[in-house]
This record gives sequence, C-alpha cells and structure tokens, in this order.
Amino acid sequence: MPVLAFFGTPDDRAYLPRFNELCTPWGVKVSLTPETFLASIAAKCKANRVEAIITTCPQTMTLLLSSLPDFRHPLDKRGLKRKLSLDDYAGSCFTLPAAKMGTPHDIRVLILNPLNHLVRTPEGRFVFKRFISKITRPQDWFPQTSFTWQVWKPSDSASLLAKFGSAKLLAVDIETYRGDEHRRIHCVGYCALFADGSTHSVVVPFKDMLALDFCRKLNASAPPKIFQNGLYDNLYFLRWNIPVHNWLYDTQHLFHSWYSELPKRLDFITAFAVRDIRYWKDDSAGGEFELFEYNARDCWATMNAWCSLMLEVPDWAITNYLQEFPMVFPCLHMEADGLSLDHEKFLAAKAEAEAKLEVQKKKLEAWFGESFNPGSSDQCKRLLKVLGMGDVESADAKAMNACAAVHPFNELIVSAILAYRKQAKLLSTYFVWEKFWNGRLYYKLNPAGTDTGRLASSESSFWCGLQIQNIPQGPAVKSWIVADKGWLLAENDYSQSEARCVGYLSGCTALINLVESDKDFHKYNASAFFGVPYEQIDKPLRDLAKRVNHGSAYNMGASVLLDTMGPKKVAEARILLKLPAKWTLIQVCQHLLRTYELTYPEVKKDWYDDLKRTIKMTKKLVSPLGWTRYFFADPASSKPALNAAVAHSPQNLSVSIINRVFYSVWWETMYGKLRGKVRVK
Repeated sequence: MPVLAFFGTPDDRAYLPRFNELCTPWGVKVSLTPETFLASIAAKCKANRVEAIITTCPQTMTLLLSSLPDFRHPLDKRGLKRKLSLDDYAGSCFTLPAAKMGTPHDIRVLILNPLNHLVRTPEGRFVFKRFISKITRPQDWFPQTSFTWQVWKPSDSASLLAKFGSAKLLAVDIETYRGDEHRRIHCVGYCALFADGSTHSVVVPFKDMLALDFCRKLNASAPPKIFQNGLYDNLYFLRWNIPVHNWLYDTQHLFHSWYSELPKRLDFITAFAVRDIRYWKDDSAGGEFELFEYNARDCWATMNAWCSLMLEVPDWAITNYLQEFPMVFPCLHMEADGLSLDHEKFLAAKAEAEAKLEVQKKKLEAWFGESFNPGSSDQCKRLLKVLGMGDVESADAKAMNACAAVHPFNELIVSAILAYRKQAKLLSTYFVWEKFWNGRLYYKLNPAGTDTGRLASSESSFWCGLQIQNIPQGPAVKSWIVADKGWLLAENDYSQSEARCVGYLSGCTALINLVESDKDFHKYNASAFFGVPYEQIDKPLRDLAKRVNHGSAYNMGASVLLDTMGPKKVAEARILLKLPAKWTLIQVCQHLLRTYELTYPEVKKDWYDDLKRTIKMTKKLVSPLGWTRYFFADPASSKPALNAAVAHSPQNLSVSIINRVFYSVWWETMYGKLRGKVRVK
C-alpha cells in the first residue's frame, strides 16, 4: 500500500476520519506539529517510506515551497516576506526531488486548505476529493504541456507570425499599469497550441509601434482565441485599436457555466483542471523580466485549463456556455462607451448632498456633543452598550437594527445614525470626480459574476468609474448622468418579471392570475395581504406590500426583513396595520411574511418541496430555457441553500429572458436596423 504523510495542525484532528476516507487506497501517516526544518520532514518520509506529502499547515507549506529552486517569496511594501495563504496555494501540486529529500524517489507535495473546510463549506468535500486525486489517481488528470516561453524581439516578428498564425488555438493575456492615466498596456502574452500537441508562449513588451503592429497582426490572425475574463483584455485592445478576431473561448465563462458556485479566478480554475501547478500569482513581483514570465505563465495556464476543461465538462455546461458567452460582446461594447456626465450638475448635486450630511451631523452633535463620530465603530459600540445591547463585536447596520428593534427610543437614535452613514456613503462613493475619466462614467458588466446568470457590475477595467447597478433612486446621482449630444436617455423594464416567473414556476394560480390581470400588482397584494379593499390602497400600503412580496418570495427570514426595511419602516408598518403595540419589530416582520404565505400557499409549500426534492436527487436545477445550475449544498437541510435555490429559479429565468432580448437589440444596433439609432447602456 502506498503511503502519504499528512502534515497538519492540531485544529485538523477532528476531521481526520473524513480526510482518510478521501485518501483510499493510500495509507496515511499523520503529524499535527508544524515543521521548521526540511531535514525533519525528509527523515519522517524516509522512515515511513512516504511517497507523497499533503499539508494544511501554513508553516510547513512555507518550508516546502521555500525548498523549490524557482520559488520567489512575495514581499510586502516594506520589503519583508509576506505571510503565505493556504487559500492561495490550495490545489498546488509539485515535486521535491529525491536528491534533496534523501529518499529513494521523488516526493509529490499537495497543499490543501484546513480540514475544517470539509464540513464548513458545501463544496469542501468535492474540492478536496478532486485535489487529493492528484496524489491518488494521477492517471485521471489532463496530460498538460511543458511551459516554455520567450520575450518577443522585432527581429522575431515574421517567424512568430507564421508559426503562431498557424496554431490550433491561441491563449491571450495582457498586463497593464494599474492607475495609469493613459490606460497603457505593459505587455501582451500569447500561448500557442500546435498540431503536435505542444505549446509555446511569447510575451511582447508593449513599448513602441513595432510591438503594437505585431500584436495587431497576431490579434487578427485566424486561430481561435482563448481568454480568462477576456472582457478586461479586450477593452484595452479596443482602447489601442488592435481588436481581437475570433475570440470564441473564455475559461472564466466555461467554468462558471459548469460550477457557478466555485471561484472563477484563473489560479483556482488551473488548480482544478491541471495537476502539476503551483500558485504563481505572486510571481510578477520583482523586475520586468519576472512580470513577463508571469504573463507567459498566465497564458500557458489559460491554454491548459481550457483544454482540460473541454475534455471533461458535461453537455449541459456547454449549453450554458453557448447562452452566456455571447453576452460578453454587448457588455464589452457598453464598457467601452460609458455614460456622459454634466460637471456643473455634479457640483450642484454634491453641494446639496454635503448640506444634507451637515444637517444630520448637527442633529447628532446636539444629542451627543461635537466629539461624537457616527462613523466610528468604537464610539457606536459604546453607544449600543449604553442602549442596553451589552458588549457587541460590531456596530454595523445589522447590530444597529437589532438595537433599534428593542425600544422606540433606540429606534430614534439608530435611525439618525444610519441616515448619517447612508448620506456619508453616498458622498464617498459617488461624488468623487477623480473616479471619472474624460468626463464619462465607465463601468463593467460581467455575465459570469453571479450564480443566477444576472450580469454583475463593478468599476471599469480602466480602474475608474462605478458599480452601475446600485446607483440610488432619485436625482442625487442620476441628475448629472446625461445623454450624449444628439441622443436621449430612455429606460426599459419588464413588468413584474420575477413575480411572473415565481408564479409560473410554482404553478400558483392566484399569482399567475394576478400577473396576467390588469390590476396593479402591489396594490392587489396589499389588499390580499392586509385585508383592505383594493380601491382604498394608498401609497404607504402599496410600498409595504412591495417589500413583503420581495422578502417572502425569496424565503427571507424576519430578522433579514428587519435589516432590509429598517426599524423605522417596520415600526411604521405596525402603526399602519394597527398591530398590537406590544409586538416587537421582529414579531411585526414575522406577521408580514406570514401574509404572503397565506395568500400564495403553493409557493412556500409545493414549490419549495419540489426544489428540495429535485436538488437532492440530481444536484441540479434546469430552467425552462435550458440553463442548468449545479448545487453543492442540500436545501432540505440548509436554509441558505434553500434560499439560493428559491432565488435562483425565478431570477435565472427572468434574466435569461431579458438577456435574450437585450442581446438581440444590441445586435440590431451593431449590424441591423437600429444602427445609428440606439445605443445600449
């Protein structure tokens, strides 16, 4: 029986039986003491005829990595060695030569996260089993290529264009100057897969027109291109007018189409797909040559990860990919275009926001003195203690809302503090002109950014701009986002899109009849929830029904509803509905959620039961449009997992419908009858 040595920590002890199961048929020798000398590890391996090492100990990991001749320990800003993270290196697998270890044969090394991940995370056992198979079943892994690379020189251009232009695939990656006002490219890497199965990488220092011309020609060459999160790279290529032809493949989107709940970083995807890989994302530190090698390795990793995944992904993941990947093109177009801003309106709105913040500050100073800082966590924790909450670990919104729920006096104070914080966040997030480039608001939209398929937003890949989806309602921000000259801004939306999906997916006839009727959705719900005639529903009742519908449809708990609505709104609901004054705010929220269950019983009972049963049997949910999501957790035994399943089905169906229409509109604006008439944002 082959033997592996496990070097862990005392915290791993309770999980060793679960770990040993995954190592079968290998025997396991265990040491839970951090190692400080390689000779000690070597002696234990020799004495026990160990063929492989698995470690979850940061100290032991650092020792093993430091013994590798090509390992460069990352440094912090002070030039000191940084503490290495198990989370970074998990899945790394490398060889310690027999000559160094004094053993009869080489020793394979695998790094894992602490063993508590086996039970702490839903995907833990799955990921551990796959990584451990690098030791126990090496024959199952993709036959990766050797890493070879060179730095481009102008004299190489003709030969490299001929060689790489005839490749079967090209993986492409760029490195940029973060924070650079000109948004320059530092270097461009290419990894070619040739007909004989070998690969080779070349890195182009992007410093002159000769380099730009070479990249332009290679980007326009025939081989299909592979990227990892190619939205970033292609935005810069468009910026420098060297667009990529035949971008068909992207490792991030393929992996998201398979296991949407797992990390989509290149280092994790590569560790998941490639056996012999060591975390390399810190290797760019140092001189320019190190950056070029790092760039080349990124390309090699992208190529090998793509080829490995394509040999393994199921058909349903390919179906998902064919739905998701085309969305990168309208997303790229939008990011390159951005939105126009009016600087004068920006300054006026900023002055108004600052005036509101000052009013809120003066109010709090009148209560607590000029030294009180509502943004100070320590001061607010002391205040919470005075208000009867005891010693709390945090003064975040959740803790503040819990305090507000105790007494109306607490609610008065907490609401003022939260209002101040909200206004301060508005100013610090949106009213910083330096976030905008050339007077425009740039933003990124990523089809692989959520588990449900909804586009996720962040600041632009140009290291500027805003997350576009969370801009607050009202004129505070939207007043200074304007149309480009000669254009108008318009907004489209589907009516009650997710509610329709909940109705049809659950088969709830009452909900289906409502969304297909001409009645106002939230007014009707208010009437049904609260027993008030439809004609007598006013705005406060309608708004309350809207909040209840959103919370209940996605299995929200009472405490989460309180956090979402805020204590002031919940207290107002208690008065509005004439509920018992002695009820706590949590009891009010429980009552509100119950009204939805009574109105639409099929949603909470039959549909939820069906979701639990389907995932337990298949580990998957399949939408009516064919999108399949894999679930690691069991919703029958985990409320967070049930919440995810409940939210996924209507959200995925809703956004899939929207994305299909959105893509068709974008296509018409580029190639059809809407060209020159409509620009998508």
